[in-house]
Amino acid sequence: MKRIIKKIFNNEDYKEILNKGFSFLTLRLGGLFLGYIFTFLIAREYGASVVGLISLSFTFIMCISIFGRLGIDVNLIPFFSIESNKNDSGLFFKVLLKAFIFSSLLAFILYFFKGEIAINIFNKPQLEPYIIWSALTIPFWTITLVCAGLFRSLKKNTLFAFFNNPGRFLLTLLVFLLFLYGLAPDSLTAIKAHFYGIFVLAILSVCFAFIQFETIKVFSESNSWSFLREAFPMMLSGVVIVFLGWTDTFVLGIYETDDTIGIYNVALKIATLTSFSLQAINSILAPKVAKYYKESNNSELKKIVRFATKINFIITLIVVLLIFLFHEFLLGLFGLEFLAGGTVLLILCVGQLVNSLSGSVGLILQMTGHQKIHQNIVLVALGINIILNFILTPRYGAVGAAIATLISMAFWNIYGAIYLKRKMNIVSYFNFK
Repeated sequence: MKRIIKKIFNNEDYKEILNKGFSFLTLRLGGLFLGYIFTFLIAREYGASVVGLISLSFTFIMCISIFGRLGIDVNLIPFFSIESNKNDSGLFFKVLLKAFIFSSLLAFILYFFKGEIAINIFNKPQLEPYIIWSALTIPFWTITLVCAGLFRSLKKNTLFAFFNNPGRFLLTLLVFLLFLYGLAPDSLTAIKAHFYGIFVLAILSVCFAFIQFETIKVFSESNSWSFLREAFPMMLSGVVIVFLGWTDTFVLGIYETDDTIGIYNVALKIATLTSFSLQAINSILAPKVAKYYKESNNSELKKIVRFATKINFIITLIVVLLIFLFHEFLLGLFGLEFLAGGTVLLILCVGQLVNSLSGSVGLILQMTGHQKIHQNIVLVALGINIILNFILTPRYGAVGAAIATLISMAFWNIYGAIYLKRKMNIVSYFNFK
């Protein structure tokens, strides 16, 4: 044990992963806690039905904003890993403007077809006003996440962590409480509060982006359109991953009641606890993998991947075991009706455990120039997910949706880990030896 501890603290990369990863994890857990309070208040004030409508609204925001970001937030990492690009503010603000314009166009399309989506697809007329507020939110959430991508690429991990999650729910919760106890609340209070919270967060993120550069430039030596072409495969991969995470909610919205959707999404929120260590580690690992790959330093690249996988699996295993032991207590916090999500929660946790066993598959592929391979793998996984959702959800409801998510997630991660081992000789998965 002493030898292992000495080895860790004598390695700067290992120390940085642990120190900054812990900071990210702390902020992420804080964001989750705030998100739980937000969901808890909605559930207590309005019931599972409104939780379901909010979950569908968040699905629109997350899925459409991933298109709006155009893959910019991910492609900023390899771009700013090159020393000569560190102060290229012109490129960043050009692509940020493009993302805002494109996401605004997508938001307008969503607004224009709000009636058809609410009634003809989901058969939920009560969803229409929620779609309006979702459309308004999309451009500002896009701005926030592109700025968060900048902070991540510059290794400003605390800023990245804050704008990526806790800031969203902190400001939303503050506005929600102001509405709830200061103004006349209605069933749309939660989605309105979410819009105003994201609007303020977007302004703050742009302000912090300005101060990351020594000088603010209008022009750039790098071509912003070439940058977007390089980012396109990353956008497609990001789109597919987001759809993988939200397809179950979409299909449940078609076949199940608002209550079932609300119960499923509370179970999903609890299950995401298991993925936080991977997100924390990836936030530090991404720029390091990009750097070592560009330097052709394969030995350090493999070493840091091995270390990150071990740490992540141990933490995830502990969290999964705790959720298995206390899942009824955790679900019961939201109300007795949410206890029905017990089986769903356990299935989703198994999926996250498989994810942690495989390691940071997607990140390694994207940071080593294999983004098209990653894109193809997740496209197949999405196809599996959609097919299984439409087969299993009508028959088994929320449990069927959870099984579809588990199988598609397992395929994506296991196949990716096998590809890395066979084609690049990188062991991303946890080794039990």
